[in-house]
Amino acid sequence: MKNFILSEIMLLSHKERKAKTIRLDRTRTVIYGKNDTGKSSLIKSIYEAFGASPRKSNKKWTDVSPVILIAFKIDEINYKILKDFKTYSVFDSNNKILGTFNSITKGLGPFLAELLDFQIQLPDKSNEVITPPPAYCFLPFYVDQDSSWQEPWVSFKNLSQLKNYKEYISYYHTGIRPNDYYITKNEINKHTVKIGELESEKEFLKKMLKKVKEELDQVEFSLNMDDFKEEIKELLIESQELKKLQERLKVRLVEYHNLKMNIETQIDITKKSLNEVRKDYEHATFYQIDDHIDCPTCGATYENSFEERFEIAQDEQKCKELLVELTRELSQIDDNIRKTNQEYTNNNEEIIKVETILEKKQGEVKLRDIIENEGKKELKKVFDANIEELKSQIIELSIEISRLNRILKGIEDKKRKSEIFEFYRKNLRKHLRELDVWSISDEDMKSINPSIPETGSTLPRVLLAYYFAIIKTIHKFGSSAFCPIIIDSPNQQAQDMGHIDAVYSFILKNQPKGSQLILGLEELYDIEFGCPIIELKEKYSLLQDHEYEDVSLYIQPFLDKMYNQTRLF
Repeated sequence: MKNFILSEIMLLSHKERKAKTIRLDRTRTVIYGKNDTGKSSLIKSIYEAFGASPRKSNKKWTDVSPVILIAFKIDEINYKILKDFKTYSVFDSNNKILGTFNSITKGLGPFLAELLDFQIQLPDKSNEVITPPPAYCFLPFYVDQDSSWQEPWVSFKNLSQLKNYKEYISYYHTGIRPNDYYITKNEINKHTVKIGELESEKEFLKKMLKKVKEELDQVEFSLNMDDFKEEIKELLIESQELKKLQERLKVRLVEYHNLKMNIETQIDITKKSLNEVRKDYEHATFYQIDDHIDCPTCGATYENSFEERFEIAQDEQKCKELLVELTRELSQIDDNIRKTNQEYTNNNEEIIKVETILEKKQGEVKLRDIIENEGKKELKKVFDANIEELKSQIIELSIEISRLNRILKGIEDKKRKSEIFEFYRKNLRKHLRELDVWSISDEDMKSINPSIPETGSTLPRVLLAYYFAIIKTIHKFGSSAFCPIIIDSPNQQAQDMGHIDAVYSFILKNQPKGSQLILGLEELYDIEFGCPIIELKEKYSLLQDHEYEDVSLYIQPFLDKMYNQTRLF
């Protein structure tokens, strides 16, 4: 499993001339701010940069539409991602651009899926199989301040574009159906589609074969092919020779026409040159009286002497001589084309004569019919061979599908599934007790994607217990990259002080080893978080004007590279 870590967030608004830089600890960071200081907008910007729009957003913040640059690591390899309006670019550790995208589903999504080892493939509402967009990769790791404290698996917009996404995504992330399952499943689907194509081709060949057989049954021959053997041989040889000559004549005509075009182009160029030389001569003779003149064509300065005028006159003569020579060559080429055309016409007439002879009757039977009949027999053999080859390919693919289905069954075997469910339920029961929840039965939480029967101040604690049971299961059994855990405003539904303390302590205690946790808090309650605390103090202004120049200067080269890309995906 890959490990995905966020390092730094940069936000830039050219419109407001303000910016913000936040550096994140690789293990844990608290983002602390009262209402309206931009805490949630900052957190949501992280996901916006990766093409995942949170379900709810502050309209004033979305209207700002800041440029977002995020530095991150995947297995200690550094990357950056840049978002400007609806365009995204990803950069490597040397700030070399890896890709620029203006589509999430067909561009950025598949690229990030490869980077994060997010291998699942699912049908959308149009039944087209796609790589789910980035929101589905981040879904179990983000607890937003609004929707996630009411219902699980709903933190982002447009999740309903995939049918039954909650079941598919929860099974995938928890390892019940890991990457290997979907890789194997996709191979099975490819083979199934191929079999369908081969079956269609086989049916088409069968219909053609049936037609050939029907035509063969309609014709009876009393004459033997040997009776026409010599005549056929001679006529076919003559026909082949004539057709070979025809092809040679075609090639020769093409060459002559190409040469003609070339010479015509040279004549045009020579005429233009002659015209320019004449202008130079007239200019030197009639329009200048100085010792030096400027060339009207090229702008160069020359002496206005007899020698110069004489040289110009000589150039004119050379152009005239070349024009005469080229005109002669063009005339010769035209003559060659005429002769070759006539030869081509004569050859065609000979071909027609030979084919007419091949059409003649021999008694009751036309020679062509016999040839066609023999051809149909050969065609029948070809059809039979192709059909057998298709059958063989279909059998091989069917055997491969059976093998892959056995692998698929092994990946999703009952023992493994039972182990994952037991691990999840054991942690869920433990978490509920730690958070002082006693009203939830095992039956209520039996599913890995349950409908939670709670309300009031208990519901957020039940959801928190559930989220960490899922996160721990992913950490142990998942196969795609383990993403940063981001929890916004865990103090929900007016928890009393005892429960607030229990909630904060629970989060810190149950953070999986090696993971990154980002906490968005409105109150600290004198709890020791053991990590950097980023405090946002200014109301209605997450971005700061004193950071603008530095951030703008840093981000601009990345924007230049983004918009210098010639291809958008």
